[in-house]
Amino acid sequence: MKQRRPKRRRAAPLALRGMLAKPPDGFYRLPEFSLRGGCLATDGCRRVLDLTPEKICLDMGGFLVTLYGTSLRIESLCGKRLLLAGRFTGITFQEKWKGTRHEA
Repeated sequence: MKQRRPKRRRAAPLALRGMLAKPPDGFYRLPEFSLRGGCLATDGCRRVLDLTPEKICLDMGGFLVTLYGTSLRIESLCGKRLLLAGRFTGITFQEKWKGTRHEA
């Protein structure tokens, strides 16, 4: 009876290795946004700071998110989940404690 040699494991390619790596600390505590049609769903919203039909400012924990558009409104708010509707034209992120602003 032949003896089987143990299979040698090959290292994963570099691109694949990065995809399978452990995410950075705090990754799963980051807020989540998803835009579908005229609805934007957020998960992780602590409070609504400002609400007008042209601008909505949200406290997302470590940073502030300001959404711009027309006919913006809150469809539902349940815990930290928020559903917004309207026509979105822009979004800015601002670090809460440092005052740094990022636009998307």
